[in-house]
Amino acid sequence: MSAKVSAKLSATRHDAAARFTEGPITPTLLRFALPLLATNFLHSLTATWGAVWASHALGANALTAVVTATVLMWMMMGAAMGIGTAASVAIGQSLGAGDLPAVKRVVGSALAFVAGLALLVAAAGWVLSPSIVGWIGTPEPARALTITHLRFTFLAMPSIFCYLVMMMVMRGAGDSKTPFKFTLVWIAGSLALTPWFVMGGFGLPPLGIAGLGLASGLANAVALGALVAYVYRQGLPIALRRGDLHHLWPDAALLSLMLRRGLPLAMETVVVQGAYFVLLGMVNSYGAATAAAYAGAAQLWVFVQMPSNALAASMSAMAAINIGAGHWHRVELIAKRGCTMSLVIACSATALVYALGDLPLRLFLPAGGEELALAWQINLIVLWGWIALSASMGLFGVVRANGAMLPPMLIFAVSMWAVRVPFAQALQPLLGADAIWWSFPFGSICAAALALAYYRWGRWRSRPLMLSAQRPTPEEAQAGE
Repeated sequence: MSAKVSAKLSATRHDAAARFTEGPITPTLLRFALPLLATNFLHSLTATWGAVWASHALGANALTAVVTATVLMWMMMGAAMGIGTAASVAIGQSLGAGDLPAVKRVVGSALAFVAGLALLVAAAGWVLSPSIVGWIGTPEPARALTITHLRFTFLAMPSIFCYLVMMMVMRGAGDSKTPFKFTLVWIAGSLALTPWFVMGGFGLPPLGIAGLGLASGLANAVALGALVAYVYRQGLPIALRRGDLHHLWPDAALLSLMLRRGLPLAMETVVVQGAYFVLLGMVNSYGAATAAAYAGAAQLWVFVQMPSNALAASMSAMAAINIGAGHWHRVELIAKRGCTMSLVIACSATALVYALGDLPLRLFLPAGGEELALAWQINLIVLWGWIALSASMGLFGVVRANGAMLPPMLIFAVSMWAVRVPFAQALQPLLGADAIWWSFPFGSICAAALALAYYRWGRWRSRPLMLSAQRPTPEEAQAGE
């Protein structure tokens, strides 16, 4: 490693550690979370923009295709998010502990694994899309649209997977602003290309629903290329130069460690989205109108959830660096203050959506139609349950900062497969489709109770650092301070 790169890496470590391990906690959490929140908001806005164009150009059945593809995409993205989270935690802890040489090894192993996996996912997804649509009982009017949208969404996954890992690696190093800037490139490209690709124009024929996946994939590939160019142009420590390219052949021991730590998060996504797939099959059994209403209602849920997700990521990054530095008293404060902010914001967002009535739903569904009335009824039952989930996400972010990936996955498995899905199945004879909607808040409350119990009494605090055999216990760290 050159002296220049080594100096920059040392400066990066010092700046991140000082920013997260010293000074006030709440403003630091908010400053770090705001770019993440803006990123999540813009991503959701882009998805909403695509859903609006698809529904207006192709009808309400296109919404069913959009929701099906979204659920499956998040399920597949779990692998990238799992390895990215493990890499992010490893980098954050290493920066906090001053273990600088590990950074490039982590980056190379993570990117190489995710790139290869994404190519396999894209190929398999193209072939299996018709079977997937049949498995979940998609209503006949929406089947062709759903197959096409799934296939082109899968084609976009290689660049999306790599971009996600790059973002998470940079956040692990304490930088949430740079990924946000390049996410703006992705978002702007998607917003501009979506109507053009869907409706056609300027010599391009209308591509219909295939245009959604193509627009997102092309815009993401441009953003990924620009982000990589920026990393090398600025000489950032995560750039793999000629002498570092051997790290793209993953270190077996390091990759095994990241997979062990990342697999629970990847499985968590499969567990959660798999349950949504089962529930989606139940929804589809009530016909095209109910499926479209559910798809329209679900477009708003992400806007209630996104502040909590951004704060959870901020809490995890900040907690990881403090754990690496042995500042356990600050870890406890991060959990308390972060969860308090998350609950306040989730309550406010839910109240705002309720206050707007069915106005937001009219972006996707025709006024006065059966689908609009059903969608409003669904939101009356479901929306408030996400408030409980906001606390779970914050607590999970903190425990994951010390590498405790498996317990959150198990908690979600219980809340989804032992609570939510059986609840919906058992009460449908009594409540009809309402049993499905009530299963959402019921499952969220159970997950929140289990998350709090694990945070308070679980053994996550005694885990070793990911890339170190030893670390101070909370008691030793506090005694040393």
